Amino acid sequence: MTAETTVESIGALSKPQLGIAPTHEITYVVEKIKSAKLPVILLGMRASTNEVTKAVRELIADTELPVVETYQAAGAISRELEDHFFGRVGLFRNQPGDILLEEADLVISIGYDPIEYDPKFWNKLGDRTIIHLDDHQADIDHDYQPERELIGDIALTVNSIAEKLPKLVLNAKSEAVLERLRAKLSEQAEVPNRASEGVTHPLQVIRTLRSLISDDTTVTCDIGSHSIWMARCFRSYEPRRLLFSNGMQTLGVALPWAIAATLVEPGKKVVSVSGDGGFLFSSMELETAVRLNAPVVHLVWRDGTYDMVAFQQMMKYGRTSATEFGDVDLVKYAESFGAIGLRVNTPDELEGVLREALEAEGPVIIDIPIDYRDNIKLSEKLLPNQLN
Repeated sequence: MTAETTVESIGALSKPQLGIAPTHEITYVVEKIKSAKLPVILLGMRASTNEVTKAVRELIADTELPVVETYQAAGAISRELEDHFFGRVGLFRNQPGDILLEEADLVISIGYDPIEYDPKFWNKLGDRTIIHLDDHQADIDHDYQPERELIGDIALTVNSIAEKLPKLVLNAKSEAVLERLRAKLSEQAEVPNRASEGVTHPLQVIRTLRSLISDDTTVTCDIGSHSIWMARCFRSYEPRRLLFSNGMQTLGVALPWAIAATLVEPGKKVVSVSGDGGFLFSSMELETAVRLNAPVVHLVWRDGTYDMVAFQQMMKYGRTSATEFGDVDLVKYAESFGAIGLRVNTPDELEGVLREALEAEGPVIIDIPIDYRDNIKLSEKLLPNQLN
């Protein structure tokens, strides 16, 4: 175990070079989009590479096709294209993007993997006409049966479609659907105007944080109620800068991810977000962050419960079980590791505390007592066929 070795480590390997999808398939898809009443693009995680993001943005700019992102595709749509962005979809089927997928007569999935958001939620009846554009063959099941698969280099294929496809012209009914969903998307991002009693609403945290960081700041999210708020309402404008753990939904992932991000981009500030339950899953990694002097600002949305579990228990059983835990002084906890600990005692303190943390050296933990009164709304108003 301690012997020296002269074997060189394996260097970075180049990825396989794929060709463009077949020309006749591209022509078919172009004609299919032109004849559709409301075609919609669903962007998945493999649409979030720099090359594919560039191609997708050019396609949207030229054609004005409406777009929905999965959580993993966050940041693929730029600020300049926000008018064509209809939010992100995942977990609970009650978002403007879900409604748009329901209204669409053609869904073009680009770089989409079913583990991001199972087709049984957004295509329960299996009646959507789907075009699958990816560098992987489709994972076929009852709810995901593409009419065509365009397999090859995603960026090259998207570019070829863009060259052949004119600007989208929708009928009045489809335009009305888009206008209604734009209004709904804007409405759900509004911070409620009500007495807070010392706790801060998730939307206020999201709005304030978004205003204080650059578009190229990496933000890592743990799993919990906070991640649903972040996925739905935190706008991201560069790919792979807003990170979520779908599939396994790993509690405690945010802080280790953030530390890793500082190693990839040394000296660059990274923000991570968790609930208090998720934070305690991996909070011992504060030792690593302090030892590396990692420039991580970690926001803990504290409510003393495993809230995402709790509100789903309330939905199903009308009561909770084993979702509460004891109070932890997160400021003292951070300081015991040698990190900086800050607390937001009232909503009015939020911006000042965030600014102080972002300007500080080394790791910072921010304790934010959170107003989770609206969390039950995260899963209500389901579209009718989700649970059928």
